[in-house]
Amino acid sequence: MMTYNIKHGRSRRQIPGAALGPLLPVLNAVPHNSQRIEVNFLKQGCGEDKICQSNLQLKYKFHSRVDDAVFQPLPRGDDGLDVFSMSDQKGIALGISITNFPSVAAEPQRDGDDAHEAMLLISLPSTLTYASLRQYNATEKIPTCVSNQNATHVECELGNPMKRGAQFQFYLVLSTSGITLETTELEVNLELTTISEQPALAPVAARARVIMELPLSITGLPEPKQLFFSGEVRGESAMKKESDVGSPVSFNVTVSNRGQSLSTLGSAFLYLMWPYEISNGKWLLYPLKMELLSHSQHHSTCTPNPNPLSLTLEPPPRGRKKRETEQAEMSSPSLTYWKGRKNATLDCVLGTARCLLYKCPLYSFERSAVLTIWARLWNSTFLEEFAHMTSVEVIVRANISVSSTIRNLVLRDATTQIPVTVYLDPVVALTRGVPWWIILIAVLAGILVLGLLVSILWKCGFFKRTSQVSKYSTNYYRARLVIQPSDADRQAMEA
Repeated sequence: MMTYNIKHGRSRRQIPGAALGPLLPVLNAVPHNSQRIEVNFLKQGCGEDKICQSNLQLKYKFHSRVDDAVFQPLPRGDDGLDVFSMSDQKGIALGISITNFPSVAAEPQRDGDDAHEAMLLISLPSTLTYASLRQYNATEKIPTCVSNQNATHVECELGNPMKRGAQFQFYLVLSTSGITLETTELEVNLELTTISEQPALAPVAARARVIMELPLSITGLPEPKQLFFSGEVRGESAMKKESDVGSPVSFNVTVSNRGQSLSTLGSAFLYLMWPYEISNGKWLLYPLKMELLSHSQHHSTCTPNPNPLSLTLEPPPRGRKKRETEQAEMSSPSLTYWKGRKNATLDCVLGTARCLLYKCPLYSFERSAVLTIWARLWNSTFLEEFAHMTSVEVIVRANISVSSTIRNLVLRDATTQIPVTVYLDPVVALTRGVPWWIILIAVLAGILVLGLLVSILWKCGFFKRTSQVSKYSTNYYRARLVIQPSDADRQAMEA
């Protein structure tokens, strides 16, 4: 647009009575004193209409940084957001892909032209800061990016222009030093800009959910793994000391922590589901003593207290008893004895046993804690209820629970089950054999069958003696050989 006018010089003041000075020129009021001219600059990479219609497309995916140049995609949660765990993922990166392809391959003239002055603007939250850029692979090119002083705003030049068919793939490496226990979500704003025409170009918010996953693990081990029951059936009132109950067994439950101390996150508890009786109310595993020892040599007390019958505790033997060793090394009864027998599983989850829930606090829990439970197998119950079984598996369960005000605290796979197998004492199994009442019934049944058999044979005459008198008369005949006269003469002549 051009505008013109007349610039007059400064006129002198007119003296009264003097002659008029020369007249000054003026502009004609009819034509306009401005003129508009449109100049078209030639842009390369545009369509026949000389209008560049780009088609910039942006895709993103959060990754965890495994190594300097190795990145792994984050898992996706049920809400569709990527999940970033602060426990086992130290770094985070945003994988970005930018393309400028035609939206319809069959109609390339519609869009996908060169994108002039194409840029990517990145706004980071206060919990993240820009660190660096990394290539997807060695052949990919990366844009030039600069950030502000506090590394929360990044501008990346994609090219001037970003050609038709061009693409960028790179990792935006971010520092997570600003993430705290209260951080529940990460949001990175991404915006593509260009002076080419693309009306549908809008900012994109890349979001990820932050969780604080506790790296806890729990394991359990019984000692011994196999138990044997024997002895005589005795009532509860006859139990005075722990050896009266039955075979000894202990359980060691170990809780390991690979992360930071739980004292900064909340209160942790170890729960033990202890099968103390079967469904009919008879004792199963009798708890004698529990001891929880943490890495800091701190002892904790579990509730409720064990040894409800207040039995007299005995010091554990230094070595295994000879009887226990013989039972462990002795071979099981023959297959003939076990034929037709069944197995049983006593588990509170299955409803085949009843459990007491023991609660053990994990104070100042940093690296590890070990819960040891000393118990006795209630032999009388097994002799009465499970003597006919091949084996009985008793399952003890344990889990960890954390109480915290942190909303994004997650605890996974913090459960375990500890099975112990119980057998009838092989020596007892061989000597007991078949119950006496079964033998008595078998003997009586044998006598009855024998009596029936004798009665049937008697009625059939099997036991009657045969008569010596023959029912038929026998005639006997005697024959004598006499030489005829003719035969005598012939013999004489031959002589």
